[in-house]
Amino acid sequence: MAFTYHPPTRSECLVCNNLIQHDGHPLIENDKGKASSANVFPIHNWYNFVLGYSPEFPNHVLKREKISNSDLVIDPFMGSGTTLVCCKLQGIPSKGIDANDFMYEAARVKLNWNLDTNLLRRLRDDILETCSFIYNKFKWDDKYEAFAVQPMLRENDPNEKKSYSIYVQQNRPTMLESKYISDKPFAKAKIIHDAINIVINPSPEKEIFNLALTSILIPISNVRYGPGFGVVKPKEDVDVFQMFLSKVNRMITDLDALDGTQKCTPSETILGDTRHLSKYFNFNSASLMITSPPYPGDHEYTKHTRLELIFSGKATSKKEFQVIKRRLLQASTTNIYHDLNDSECVLDMASIRDITSSIQDRLIHDKATSGFERLYTKLVTEYFGGMYKCLEQCYMVLKPGGKIALLVSDSHAFKMVHIQTAEILKGIGCSLGYINPEIILWQLKTSTSHKYYLRENILLLSKPK
Repeated sequence: MAFTYHPPTRSECLVCNNLIQHDGHPLIENDKGKASSANVFPIHNWYNFVLGYSPEFPNHVLKREKISNSDLVIDPFMGSGTTLVCCKLQGIPSKGIDANDFMYEAARVKLNWNLDTNLLRRLRDDILETCSFIYNKFKWDDKYEAFAVQPMLRENDPNEKKSYSIYVQQNRPTMLESKYISDKPFAKAKIIHDAINIVINPSPEKEIFNLALTSILIPISNVRYGPGFGVVKPKEDVDVFQMFLSKVNRMITDLDALDGTQKCTPSETILGDTRHLSKYFNFNSASLMITSPPYPGDHEYTKHTRLELIFSGKATSKKEFQVIKRRLLQASTTNIYHDLNDSECVLDMASIRDITSSIQDRLIHDKATSGFERLYTKLVTEYFGGMYKCLEQCYMVLKPGGKIALLVSDSHAFKMVHIQTAEILKGIGCSLGYINPEIILWQLKTSTSHKYYLRENILLLSKPK
């Protein structure tokens, strides 16, 4: 049966119209809350996740709750480590967990500050020299000159060199198709990867260079986010070497600026499923949790790290991707499996039944029968069921009197049915025993698919003393 496109929006949203009448001023304006704004913050800019959040959020909560170095902060959905980096910069012990192998690795590397920057500079120069040596083995017809090219290599007979395309054929992973990253940018990135392996044995120093490389994969690729995953006109050539060098130099500069207290502040990262949080952290141990879980917006989080996972070898087959996806909270129709049962926790909640009924009514009205559309209601119940389990586990790990601050966005992803995520999670939290719920408007986000702002709220929940 041919797929028929059904528009995801309606001309208006009555919930939005009502909320507009009661909205106060958001705490963050002028795009300071966007994930991209993290690019101006040291350490945070080593790797920035498109679906992440600005350091403004954890810094606001840490200040509001008067957290000190005698407290422990945990991030149950740490992503690339934004909350943990904020804590470490302020001398506050922290721990975090994430289900995505690459995000866990990025956070872990971003939190290792006990590195000799003079050694990093020497290794950087050796890596660049090795890149130059490998680069000049091939014919390129390149508009970008390789940096630090050795004169003796320039004198080689070009006719004796093989085309760089052979190098691409030998090294390109099957899942990393040229539509995602063109041949020349890929070949140059692979040269850097090989040079790192030649110059450095497994070590923390090697990890920071690998992160520098993976952090530039999206800029050199044909992939763009808006915030959904998309492929644009192929970028046939990019000055990959200079971009890598700039990122490494930025990392070294950031490390040089740190003081001893910041470097010594403990932080810990864990790869795992937040729905089993108490397996990884002690009961009654955290004074505060600061996090931003996935939103019910139909974003597939492994797709947003597809290039990084494949290029780094952490997931190179559909089976390996599925292992990661099963650890993730269900927030996308491409992440739904027949044997999931998180929804059983919330099937009796009226707020969720109202949402799924509204979605189903609009599906029927639009005669929407595609495979993904048929999964909309299951996704919503699985998402909130998963969040029920996560909040239940967080309750166990929080100290009596401790709090959790969740940054969550409303959603219009499913037939323009307005999902007030913070309100529903507030109801789930109260059913689990949390008290004193508070919802604070953090920022208004523009949507790419309709004219309405999406409200991103901070939901605060407290565990009784």
